Amino acid sequence: MSFRLFIIYFFCMIGIFSQTTENWNKKGINALSQKDFLTAVDSFKKTLKDKPNDAFANYNLACTYSLLLAQCEDIESEVHIYHLIQEAIKSKPSYQKKLHTDSDFFILRGKYHFQKLSGKSKREILTSITWFGPSPGAYGPMDQFQFKEDGSFIYHKLDMTESNPIGKLEFTGRYKWINDSKLEIQFYDPSPMKEGGKNKNLRVNYSDGKLEIQGFDHSFTDDNDRCSA
Repeated sequence: MSFRLFIIYFFCMIGIFSQTTENWNKKGINALSQKDFLTAVDSFKKTLKDKPNDAFANYNLACTYSLLLAQCEDIESEVHIYHLIQEAIKSKPSYQKKLHTDSDFFILRGKYHFQKLSGKSKREILTSITWFGPSPGAYGPMDQFQFKEDGSFIYHKLDMTESNPIGKLEFTGRYKWINDSKLEIQFYDPSPMKEGGKNKNLRVNYSDGKLEIQGFDHSFTDDNDRCSA
Protein backbone atom coordinates (compact mmCIF):
# COMPACT_ATOMS: atom_id res chain seq x y z
CA MET A 1 0.00 0.00 0.00
CA SER A 2 1.37 3.41 -0.97
CA PHE A 3 1.79 6.12 1.63
CA ARG A 4 -1.02 8.14 0.01
CA LEU A 5 -3.45 5.20 0.15
CA PHE A 6 -2.44 4.55 3.75
CA ILE A 7 -3.29 8.15 4.70
CA ILE A 8 -6.69 7.91 2.99
CA TYR A 9 -7.39 4.58 4.73
CA PHE A 10 -6.29 6.00 8.08
CA PHE A 11 -8.64 8.99 7.93
CA CYS A 12 -11.50 6.82 6.68
CA MET A 13 -11.10 4.58 9.72
CA ILE A 14 -11.11 7.62 12.03
CA GLY A 15 -14.34 8.77 10.41
CA ILE A 16 -15.98 5.37 10.86
CA PHE A 17 -14.80 5.19 14.49
CA SER A 18 -16.15 8.68 15.29
CA GLN A 19 -19.45 7.89 13.63
CA THR A 20 -19.80 4.64 15.60
CA THR A 21 -19.11 6.47 18.89
CA GLU A 22 -21.62 9.17 17.99
CA ASN A 23 -24.24 6.57 17.08
CA TRP A 24 -23.88 4.69 20.37
CA ASN A 25 -24.09 7.93 22.34
CA LYS A 26 -27.19 8.96 20.40
CA LYS A 27 -28.81 5.58 20.98
CA GLY A 28 -27.94 5.82 24.67
CA ILE A 29 -29.44 9.27 25.15
CA ASN A 30 -32.61 8.26 23.28
CA ALA A 31 -32.98 5.20 25.51
CA LEU A 32 -32.35 7.32 28.60
CA SER A 33 -35.07 9.79 27.61
CA GLN A 34 -37.48 6.86 27.26
CA LYS A 35 -36.42 5.42 30.65
CA ASP A 36 -35.06 2.32 28.92
CA PHE A 37 -32.15 2.27 31.35
CA LEU A 38 -30.69 -1.12 30.43
CA THR A 39 -30.35 -0.14 26.76
CA ALA A 40 -28.85 3.20 27.81
CA VAL A 41 -26.26 1.45 30.00
CA ASP A 42 -25.33 -0.95 27.21
CA SER A 43 -25.00 1.87 24.64
CA PHE A 44 -22.81 4.15 26.76
CA LYS A 45 -20.65 1.18 27.77
CA LYS A 46 -20.03 0.39 24.10
CA THR A 47 -18.79 3.94 23.56
CA LEU A 48 -16.50 3.72 26.58
CA LYS A 49 -15.10 0.38 25.47
CA ASP A 50 -13.57 2.09 22.42
CA LYS A 51 -13.21 5.58 23.89
CA PRO A 52 -12.79 5.44 27.70
CA ASN A 53 -12.32 9.21 28.02
CA ASP A 54 -15.54 10.16 26.21
CA ALA A 55 -17.00 12.83 28.51
CA PHE A 56 -20.54 12.52 27.16
CA ALA A 57 -20.71 8.74 27.65
CA ASN A 58 -19.09 8.86 31.12
CA TYR A 59 -21.46 11.57 32.32
CA ASN A 60 -24.63 10.03 30.91
CA LEU A 61 -23.76 6.52 32.11
CA ALA A 62 -23.40 8.06 35.58
CA CYS A 63 -26.85 9.68 35.11
CA THR A 64 -28.35 6.32 34.14
CA TYR A 65 -26.84 4.52 37.13
CA SER A 66 -28.09 7.30 39.42
CA LEU A 67 -31.66 6.86 38.16
CA LEU A 68 -31.40 3.10 38.67
CA LEU A 69 -30.06 3.70 42.18
CA ALA A 70 -33.12 5.87 42.91
CA GLN A 71 -35.26 2.81 42.15
CA CYS A 72 -33.09 0.64 44.43
CA GLU A 73 -31.99 -1.39 41.42
CA ASP A 74 -28.74 -3.33 41.55
CA ILE A 75 -25.95 -1.36 39.90
CA GLU A 76 -22.17 -1.48 39.87
CA SER A 77 -21.73 0.38 43.20
CA GLU A 78 -22.17 4.03 44.05
CA VAL A 79 -18.40 4.47 43.99
CA HIS A 80 -18.41 3.57 40.28
CA ILE A 81 -20.86 6.44 39.62
CA TYR A 82 -18.43 8.88 41.22
CA HIS A 83 -15.60 7.49 39.10
CA LEU A 84 -17.64 8.07 35.92
CA ILE A 85 -18.46 11.64 36.98
CA GLN A 86 -14.81 12.30 37.77
CA GLU A 87 -13.74 11.04 34.34
CA ALA A 88 -16.39 13.18 32.66
CA ILE A 89 -15.26 16.33 34.50
CA LYS A 90 -11.63 15.56 33.69
CA SER A 91 -12.41 15.56 29.96
CA LYS A 92 -15.01 18.33 30.10
CA PRO A 93 -14.74 20.60 33.21
CA SER A 94 -18.08 22.33 32.49
CA TYR A 95 -19.83 19.15 33.67
CA GLN A 96 -18.90 20.05 37.26
CA LYS A 97 -21.22 23.05 37.21
CA LYS A 98 -23.99 20.95 35.64
CA LEU A 99 -23.96 18.65 38.68
CA HIS A 100 -25.56 21.44 40.74
CA THR A 101 -28.81 21.38 38.76
CA ASP A 102 -29.03 18.06 36.90
CA SER A 103 -32.22 16.35 38.12
CA ASP A 104 -30.89 12.91 37.11
CA PHE A 105 -28.66 13.05 40.19
CA PHE A 106 -31.37 13.96 42.71
CA ILE A 107 -30.78 10.77 44.70
CA LEU A 108 -27.06 11.60 45.09
CA ARG A 109 -27.49 15.26 46.02
CA GLY A 110 -27.43 14.37 49.71
CA LYS A 111 -24.19 12.41 49.41
CA TYR A 112 -20.83 13.67 50.63
CA HIS A 113 -18.73 12.49 47.67
CA PHE A 114 -21.21 13.87 45.13
CA GLN A 115 -21.08 17.28 46.80
CA LYS A 116 -17.30 17.11 46.83
CA LEU A 117 -17.21 16.35 43.07
CA SER A 118 -19.45 19.37 42.49
CA GLY A 119 -16.69 21.57 43.90
CA LYS A 120 -17.99 22.30 47.41
CA SER A 121 -15.64 22.67 50.39
CA LYS A 122 -15.95 20.46 53.48
CA ARG A 123 -17.55 23.35 55.36
CA GLU A 124 -20.15 23.80 52.62
CA ILE A 125 -20.82 20.06 52.50
CA LEU A 126 -21.41 19.96 56.27
CA THR A 127 -24.57 22.06 55.83
CA SER A 128 -25.60 20.58 52.46
CA ILE A 129 -26.42 17.06 53.60
CA THR A 130 -28.12 15.24 56.49
CA TRP A 131 -25.88 13.17 58.75
CA PHE A 132 -27.45 9.84 59.74
CA GLY A 133 -26.77 7.41 62.53
CA PRO A 134 -27.07 3.63 62.02
CA SER A 135 -30.30 1.83 61.09
CA PRO A 136 -30.63 -1.13 63.47
CA GLY A 137 -34.24 -1.96 62.55
CA ALA A 138 -37.11 -1.33 60.17
CA TYR A 139 -37.61 2.31 61.17
CA GLY A 140 -34.56 3.70 59.42
CA PRO A 141 -31.75 5.70 61.05
CA MET A 142 -32.02 5.93 64.84
CA ASP A 143 -30.88 9.58 64.83
CA GLN A 144 -29.59 12.35 62.57
CA PHE A 145 -27.99 15.80 62.52
CA GLN A 146 -28.72 18.74 60.23
CA PHE A 147 -26.26 21.63 60.37
CA LYS A 148 -27.31 25.10 59.21
CA GLU A 149 -25.20 27.88 57.73
CA ASP A 150 -26.06 30.24 60.63
CA GLY A 151 -24.12 28.06 63.10
CA SER A 152 -27.11 26.17 64.53
CA PHE A 153 -28.08 22.52 64.22
CA ILE A 154 -31.07 20.23 64.73
CA TYR A 155 -30.72 16.72 66.15
CA HIS A 156 -33.53 14.17 65.71
CA LYS A 157 -33.70 10.93 67.63
CA LEU A 158 -36.23 8.10 67.49
CA ASP A 159 -38.27 7.81 70.67
CA MET A 160 -38.36 4.05 71.12
CA THR A 161 -40.44 4.34 74.33
CA GLU A 162 -43.62 5.14 72.42
CA SER A 163 -45.74 2.60 70.57
CA ASN A 164 -47.17 2.77 67.04
CA PRO A 165 -46.13 5.00 65.48
CA ILE A 166 -42.57 5.46 66.74
CA GLY A 167 -42.08 9.02 67.94
CA LYS A 168 -39.25 11.41 67.15
CA LEU A 169 -37.51 13.69 69.63
CA GLU A 170 -35.97 16.99 68.50
CA PHE A 171 -33.06 18.87 70.09
CA THR A 172 -31.30 22.03 68.94
CA GLY A 173 -27.93 23.61 69.55
CA ARG A 174 -25.06 25.52 68.06
CA TYR A 175 -21.76 24.50 66.53
CA LYS A 176 -18.35 26.12 66.15
CA TRP A 177 -16.25 25.45 63.06
CA ILE A 178 -12.59 24.93 63.95
CA ASN A 179 -10.99 23.57 60.77
CA ASP A 180 -11.59 21.09 57.96
CA SER A 181 -11.30 18.13 60.34
CA LYS A 182 -12.72 19.45 63.62
CA LEU A 183 -15.68 21.33 65.06
CA GLU A 184 -17.48 21.61 68.39
CA ILE A 185 -21.18 21.37 69.17
CA GLN A 186 -23.26 22.30 72.21
CA PHE A 187 -26.90 21.38 72.79
CA TYR A 188 -29.37 23.89 74.17
CA ASP A 189 -31.69 22.85 77.01
CA PRO A 190 -33.30 20.37 76.96
CA SER A 191 -30.36 18.24 75.87
CA PRO A 192 -30.14 14.54 75.01
CA MET A 193 -26.95 14.35 77.06
CA LYS A 194 -25.52 16.20 80.04
CA GLU A 195 -22.50 15.74 82.23
CA GLY A 196 -22.82 16.87 85.84
CA GLY A 197 -26.16 18.47 85.04
CA LYS A 198 -24.63 20.92 82.57
CA ASN A 199 -24.37 21.01 78.82
CA LYS A 200 -20.81 20.89 77.55
CA ASN A 201 -18.99 21.44 74.29
CA LEU A 202 -18.64 18.15 72.40
CA ARG A 203 -15.69 17.55 70.08
CA VAL A 204 -16.48 16.42 66.54
CA ASN A 205 -13.96 14.74 64.24
CA TYR A 206 -14.86 15.41 60.62
CA SER A 207 -13.24 13.04 58.13
CA ASP A 208 -14.26 12.41 54.51
CA GLY A 209 -17.94 11.51 54.73
CA LYS A 210 -18.03 10.78 58.47
CA LEU A 211 -18.70 12.61 61.75
CA GLU A 212 -17.50 11.12 65.03
CA ILE A 213 -19.08 13.04 67.91
CA GLN A 214 -17.94 12.88 71.52
CA GLY A 215 -20.47 11.10 73.73
CA PHE A 216 -22.06 9.07 70.92
CA ASP A 217 -21.26 5.37 70.55
CA HIS A 218 -21.73 5.50 66.77
CA SER A 219 -20.62 7.68 63.88
CA PHE A 220 -22.76 9.70 61.45
CA THR A 221 -22.60 9.45 57.65
CA ASP A 222 -24.66 10.41 54.59
CA ASP A 223 -26.18 6.90 54.40
CA ASN A 224 -29.87 6.75 55.37
CA ASP A 225 -30.10 3.05 54.43
CA ARG A 226 -33.04 3.97 52.19
CA CYS A 227 -33.31 0.79 50.15
CA SER A 228 -33.20 -1.65 53.06
CA ALA A 229 -35.59 0.21 55.35
